Amino acid sequence: MSLIRRFNQPDRAGIAHIMAVIGIMALALMLRLLVWRWHEMYPLGGDEQEYLNQALTLLRTRQYVELRLMRPPLYAIFLAACIVAFDLLIQNLRLVQAIISAATIAPLYLLTMRLFDNRRIAIVAGLLAALNYTLAFTATELLTETLFLFAVTTIFALLSCSTSASRWRALIASICLGALALLRSVALPLLALGAIWLGLQAGKRAATTFALTAILVIAPWTLRNYLTYDALIIIDTTGAENLWLDNDPAGREVVKRQLYALGNDMAARQRLATERGIAAIRANPDYVAAKVWSEARRFTALQFFDDMRNRPAIWVPPLQVWLRLILGDGLWLVILLGGAMGLWLAPARRWTLIIAAPWTLYVVLTTLIFHVEPRYRLPIYPALIPYAAWLIVRLSMWRMPTKRRMPAMMAAGATCIALIAMTLAHRPYVAEAWMLAQKHIYLWQADRALDRGDLDTARAAAGAALQLDDRSALARVILARIDLATGRPEAALALLNAALTAIPDHPYAHLLRGAVYRLEGNDRAARRDLRYETASLEDLQRWAWDIFRPFAPPPNALNIGDLDLGYVRGFHFAENGGFRWTTDHADILLAAQSDGLLELRLSGDRLPGAPPAEVVFHIDGIESGRMTVSRGWHTARFPLPPGAADDGQILVSIQSTIYRPRSIDRTSPDNRPLGVAIDEARIVDAP
Repeated sequence: MSLIRRFNQPDRAGIAHIMAVIGIMALALMLRLLVWRWHEMYPLGGDEQEYLNQALTLLRTRQYVELRLMRPPLYAIFLAACIVAFDLLIQNLRLVQAIISAATIAPLYLLTMRLFDNRRIAIVAGLLAALNYTLAFTATELLTETLFLFAVTTIFALLSCSTSASRWRALIASICLGALALLRSVALPLLALGAIWLGLQAGKRAATTFALTAILVIAPWTLRNYLTYDALIIIDTTGAENLWLDNDPAGREVVKRQLYALGNDMAARQRLATERGIAAIRANPDYVAAKVWSEARRFTALQFFDDMRNRPAIWVPPLQVWLRLILGDGLWLVILLGGAMGLWLAPARRWTLIIAAPWTLYVVLTTLIFHVEPRYRLPIYPALIPYAAWLIVRLSMWRMPTKRRMPAMMAAGATCIALIAMTLAHRPYVAEAWMLAQKHIYLWQADRALDRGDLDTARAAAGAALQLDDRSALARVILARIDLATGRPEAALALLNAALTAIPDHPYAHLLRGAVYRLEGNDRAARRDLRYETASLEDLQRWAWDIFRPFAPPPNALNIGDLDLGYVRGFHFAENGGFRWTTDHADILLAAQSDGLLELRLSGDRLPGAPPAEVVFHIDGIESGRMTVSRGWHTARFPLPPGAADDGQILVSIQSTIYRPRSIDRTSPDNRPLGVAIDEARIVDAP
């Protein structure tokens, strides 16, 4: 009985399969929604912005305009359709992709069941994809990979189910393949692989139908290219141009300028790039060999470990760090090593030899010839995950292999060792991981000691961390805090300058140095450093509030939005006009005497149709007033309540009803929760 029939039957086995798929998809969606929420404030990258602009141009002009480097058309069309259906808000587009990524579990489960007819293996395969941080992360990028993975996994599942009695699945697979090639032309070899598979499984008619249908789906775009450029461009010129871009010793930027000089003559660009690319490979075999070896090591590398080590100035919350390392890099190693060994050992030999192994080798070889980015590895996931799942289940019920299986076992072991060696050749991950673990233990000890006022212990622990990693900006920031606590601002500045020499854009070092400059009256230098508040996704207002307080007592007057960091929290970034919007709850710290008045300059400017700003003010936890803030700038005054400012300072809390400009004007890119605008806060003498 076929797997499809099992899913259609209302028997216990069919229900178990359906419930398993639904449960795993729900788990996958939960992780993707978590990452989707975390990435709300991530800006679009260069390729993402190009695709989005292309989709917007298509909607505005009803014309398809090529990107500077020609790409297949389907992803821009997909984005345009999503914009029409779900609005232009980037988070909405990312949400669509998160759902598509979670939906990929269904064809993956079906494919694995078809290959191994084992529900445990299918569940493990589903979990390897569902819990995969790389896939969840990729779903937040407006790039082709998420849609490509869903389509290629669906094609694999349909092909695996195709027999002489189920030609309609082959027909659907061929239509999907044609669309997939129009999404990324890297899919074209699947036309030959799928036809060979169907020829053996379902007969020549099915194979011919598959190939012809896919060609008919692609043909209109090929014809369009011919009519537009008077040359045969099957889908795009990406392959030809990358052949030259990635293999000429002159470098990509030099080659790009030569390509761009040809303008939109894509035929000439394809012809020239092919000729120059082949010539560069022939003329520079040593250069190309070294490049291929470098790309091979990058192919097996740990994406998130490398990213965090290469960009240490970017703050990532601890939970994200662990998810990236365990569910990102960890599962990549499981899929890579387990999948590679499974290709040697698993029983689905025909699928391995005709589809899985050739597809994997093709993806690997093309990335080595061109260049490797972590997302270029994703097309091998549908080929490797079922085999990795098979190996995991087999290991859980381990049996000694028979002598007949020993050659395959030895080949699998050798492949695994080679992949591990290549990974470690890229970077000494074990040594670096051990060093980082020790360093962060010391940093944690230093932070704890500093919090309890044990400066000697804090200095020793931070010094030990710095000995382990002489680039550590965090260790130098802690040492600078110790110097500031002991009244040595010059020594602190020297440490912060050294931290920024090691890591030029580290926000902690910039903000702390800005606070020191502010204390010294060097406002210009302070502004330059304090603007790094926007350089991280961390809440640096809260960080500065906690870190600056021991050495930077608050003033009695603040220009909100200018040199105010350390004395405000719960605000958005400063606006160009030199003020800040509050969130639903914001705080201001001021020096004060008990007989003074609090004076706030604020505005309730909101888009027409938005609800008015209802605000409640507290001073040191005591309610001091309520008001509806209308449009325009107003000055509100509140007497300090009895008992306030006993320690020479007050905490002003502003609670406001919020609105999102996006909810009023759907064309607005601003989806921030805005309360009221605050420009100044000061303590004045009571009349």
